[in-house]
Amino acid sequence: MTAVVIGTGAMGPEIAVALAAAGHRVTLAGRSGARAREAAARAAALGGDAAAIGAAGIEAGAFAGAGLVVETIAEDLGAKRDLLRRVEPWLAGDAVVASNTSSLRIADLAEAMARPQRLAGLHFLKPAHLTRVVEVVAGPATDDATMAALRDVAARMGKAPLVSADVPGFIWNRIQFAVLRECLHMLEAGVADAAAIDAAMSDGLAPRWMAAGPLATADLGGLRTFATVSRGLFPHLADTHDVPAVLEDAAASGTPLAPWTAGAGDEVARLRADALAAGREIAERRRALGA
Repeated sequence: MTAVVIGTGAMGPEIAVALAAAGHRVTLAGRSGARAREAAARAAALGGDAAAIGAAGIEAGAFAGAGLVVETIAEDLGAKRDLLRRVEPWLAGDAVVASNTSSLRIADLAEAMARPQRLAGLHFLKPAHLTRVVEVVAGPATDDATMAALRDVAARMGKAPLVSADVPGFIWNRIQFAVLRECLHMLEAGVADAAAIDAAMSDGLAPRWMAAGPLATADLGGLRTFATVSRGLFPHLADTHDVPAVLEDAAASGTPLAPWTAGAGDEVARLRADALAAGREIAERRRALGA
């Protein structure tokens, strides 16, 4: 299959690498040919097959013969709708369109489509070329052929397709941001500092949940115990709809929540790659148990 990935930011090159590794010929399309070429170079630096990943501006010729189009531009509903509305007339009738949106409903994006049945969510977890799962999300109009095609794409990339209902945030971002809200609440309230909160997850919960996720952990720990603790603890957890001031202030000032991360991006990327590689064997052993 020939695929086009629209977007030259952090995720576009990673998605292109994942698709190329599955045997697809990929074009990275950007607002300009120069930006697209820079993104293709980043894809090659990540280990992507340079011969299989091309570059082009967002123009009709870039989409000729494309069987799959993956949109991965900024998380802005209006911008995504405008892009889908612009690109769809250039596509073959049987082309599948996927959005890498991390939080927007497919139903809302589909309002821009003349053929909404061909649109679904294909949400990659960063780094897209290394993680072993991808969310596949049907909107109200998405047809079975589109979902089957995207599940097949996921399998060819070596990723387990996690089918989610079309709700804001889908599966892992609902989990991630629920945890983040509580972590920010604890930081603001002075329960613990950033280092202790992060260590509780990285060195405590994360390895445990790698072996058995939160629901399986409750099964193994005893559902009566978890129900009792939940009754006592849930009333004390963060439940605000507002973004905590600690995050708003840090975002506005550019001050990291965990100071050690400043300038550590490359090394963290290497650590994350190592962790994902180590987790692959554990995931395979867990799935052998029927998970």
